[in-house]
Amino acid sequence: MDRSLQKKIIFVLSLCFSLLNPVKSFAQEPSQLDQIRIQIWADMDAFPGHFEEEALSPEEEKEALNLEEDELEIFRFSINRAKQITPYLLSGMLGGWGFEYTPSDKARKVEEYFELTVLKPFDTAVNRISYKSPQVDGPKLKVWAFCDRTATQKIVYQRWISITHPKIKGIGEASVEKGFEGIQEACENAVKNGVREYWRIYEKNKPKEISGSILIVDNPRIYISQGKYVVDLDFFMETDRIIRYSLY
Repeated sequence: MDRSLQKKIIFVLSLCFSLLNPVKSFAQEPSQLDQIRIQIWADMDAFPGHFEEEALSPEEEKEALNLEEDELEIFRFSINRAKQITPYLLSGMLGGWGFEYTPSDKARKVEEYFELTVLKPFDTAVNRISYKSPQVDGPKLKVWAFCDRTATQKIVYQRWISITHPKIKGIGEASVEKGFEGIQEACENAVKNGVREYWRIYEKNKPKEISGSILIVDNPRIYISQGKYVVDLDFFMETDRIIRYSLY
């Protein structure tokens, strides 16, 4: 990529994100209790899917960048993809995700089932997302996303870390051709794999069903490997219910 073109890209990305949510400069690493800070990246090339919200109108973008329409479309996609990924991940860090898991059991002819649900959808009226330091890294757009916890959310977070909840790591994959839905699927698989491996160790007899909730901690890691999104999550797990098979 031409150096002058890259400078233009950095300028318009900074402009787009600053118009969306201006953010103050930070002097030190914020506490996760008060403010969540995660790095988000988005593809420069569009996969299936589109986004309705735009930071700048096409006319404003063309005037700011003086680029061709096809070039502008790449940047518009990347910005909006980042704006779609961010609230989804933050929902797992603020309110948490719930899960229902049925382990597979060949002897009983039971197929594996896993469902992940957002316990409390992200609400922009409650939590404002700010973006800072966008940069182009090869075929990716990277940007830092910031979100302050409310007083109630701080209490929820403190409850999670004060009670003895196991901290689990899970890694999941999904096809990049699924776009944003692929990232959601990879997150679901990451949670499922983490929960499954944990209970394989601590539950001697395979249960019929496990249900509970998780809260993501640390910075979610998303990357592409061999045509798949890979999501690496660290999360606390709270088990609400374990149903065991009856003994005959």
